Amino acid sequence: MNKKYVLIGVEGNHDQAFIAKILCKLFKFSEFTGEESKLDSFWRKFIPTYPKGGNLYKRMDMPTILYNENFSIALYVGEGTKLIENLKLKLSNIVDYENNLFAFAVIADADKKTPNQVAEEYHDGLKEYFPDFPNTVNLTGNVTESSPKLGIYILPDNIQQGVLENLICDCGDLVYPEYMQRAREYIDKFSEEDRKQKSLKWKPFDKEKALVATIVSVLKPGSTNTVSIKADKWVSDQTAEIPVIQNLTQFFSNLLNLEH
Repeated sequence: MNKKYVLIGVEGNHDQAFIAKILCKLFKFSEFTGEESKLDSFWRKFIPTYPKGGNLYKRMDMPTILYNENFSIALYVGEGTKLIENLKLKLSNIVDYENNLFAFAVIADADKKTPNQVAEEYHDGLKEYFPDFPNTVNLTGNVTESSPKLGIYILPDNIQQGVLENLICDCGDLVYPEYMQRAREYIDKFSEEDRKQKSLKWKPFDKEKALVATIVSVLKPGSTNTVSIKADKWVSDQTAEIPVIQNLTQFFSNLLNLEH
């Protein structure tokens, strides 16, 4: 049976880990373990060269590959604001991408913009490759019934400004309520004035990021957020019932024509 290939661009490693956990936990995908000889040939051009760009310390940008009997999905991290530029480079390496991709999607943070502003930016940046790429979102993102299917989802919920960590906090309030309360009490001891000091200089939504990092340091001392997202209960059968998670899973159901 021929695989259906899907490329999904995300802005950061935490997003990559979270989306991978959604697809593996709630849709029963498996994750490619990294043995090069077993990598699907379709994704071989995604193997980064080393040193990347001549920089010995540059992070390698090999995507996370997920699969089941019907699909092979690459979750590609595009270095935040460079996601559009880097996705274009990757698309240029896919022979006849319009016919060989079953679906192409972007999952990005709203940050300080409205979700529709972000969707418009991605539409403008990618329209030379996909003229019908969505420029607006609704509760479950936006998926076009085209070939390939095209989708965009703006975190945390396609409505509010914010980032992935806003959504993760919603999950934490359900599965780690006591830890979340204690972490908030600690974070709230840093006043607005404290957060503006030169030694901190918190940006919008850094409070939520600090909150998640505080919980992670309790759940997995010495580990990164990425490790905790993969191993702990942020995405679980319990959090699958949260409306924002249900909307995200509905987005993937629409994009991949899957039941969950």
